[in-house]
This record gives sequence, C-alpha cells and structure tokens, in this order.
Amino acid sequence: MTSTVFKATDHHRNRRRLPLTVLLMLALMTLPLVTAGCWNLRTGEASIHGIANFTLPAFPQTGSHKVVVFSEMHYSPSFKSQEGPRLLPPPDSVPRTGRELKYSTLQEYAGLTNPNQTFTHTEAKELYRVNCLVCHGPNMTGDGPIVPMINKGPLPTDLMSEISINATDGELFAFISKGGRQGLSAKQVGRDSTSPMPEFGLLLKEEERWQLVQYLREMQSR
Repeated sequence: MTSTVFKATDHHRNRRRLPLTVLLMLALMTLPLVTAGCWNLRTGEASIHGIANFTLPAFPQTGSHKVVVFSEMHYSPSFKSQEGPRLLPPPDSVPRTGRELKYSTLQEYAGLTNPNQTFTHTEAKELYRVNCLVCHGPNMTGDGPIVPMINKGPLPTDLMSEISINATDGELFAFISKGGRQGLSAKQVGRDSTSPMPEFGLLLKEEERWQLVQYLREMQSR
C-alpha cells in the first residue's frame, strides 16, 4: 500500500512538473525568433521571419508618441493612461454641463467671438506656462527651449508675428484646439493630425482655451 501511494504521488509530481518544462523549452526556442521578428505599431502586423504572420494591437492614432519629449504634465507617466488611444464618450452624447460646438472649417471658426467673461490674467499666464511656453517661448516668439531639439517638421509659430496678430479670436481658438494650422488642415480633409503641436481640444477645457486666446491678445497689445 505504501509503495502504491509513493508511486502515485511521484507520478502526480511529474505531471505538475511537465508543463513548466515544456514552457521553458518553448521560451528558449522562440526567443531568437521573437528577436528576429518585427511589429508595425500603426497596422498591428507582426511577423517572425519566414515562420509566422499575425496581428498585434495597433496604435494608428499615436504610434511612437510624437510629443513624449515634452515636459508638459499631460505627458508624465501619471497621465499616460489617459492619453489616446482611449475610450471617449459616444459621439452624440451631451454632458450635463452642455457640449462644445464643433466646426469643420476655418471660416466657421473665424466668426466666433470670445465668450469668456471671467478672464483671469494669473490663471491664463499659468495655462500658457504649462502648455505653450516649451515651444512658443516666454515672449511668444516661437523660440521655446524645445526648439533646438526639433530637426524636422514645422517650427513653433511666432505668436507676435503680423499673421498671428491679424488672425481673428476664433481662428486662434481653432489653431489651439486642433494642433495649429497644420493640424486643422489635416482635420478638414479627414486625416489624422501629424502636427508636432498637440490638439489642446483634447487636453484643455473650452474655457481654458479661450483664456489662452485672451492672454495672447493681451500680450500682443503690449
């Protein structure tokens, strides 16, 4: 009886040990294959050369995050989980506080007037410092500390230039919301923005973006 129990117990241990052994062997066999494979972040297409083709999660909206080098709080690890791709509210849902109106062309934005009646210089200055100064600089001339690191694509706009001064409040609001002129142009033709400027329509409240417009006007008038 004792011998039978021992053999059964030994057999049971072997059965428990077998999957671990198999998993270890598989890991050792596939390690060089994985390192020899490739994965397209934008399409999800993955392959192990000459052996297998399959699909992994794709991130067409962000890919390798284009603004991960920014010092803004939005891109810190604590906020990373909130960045796209993420689940957004249904497109036709309306918050209890009301929903921001959407416009499809620059001409529609151009006619907007600043509805913000509670402008606070200190708050607006802080919004600019946190979100805009890194690119547009302390004097809004497009010479922020990130500029020496940019080696391709458009440089930050000089917000003190004649073009910016002559833009309407609504146009400035559109550029802030959609990622600059480049981002807005892409949205108008149904394409994803490739602008280095973030779409602050996804990051800041409508009121905060209008505060930035007002702060910009105040600085331009000096």
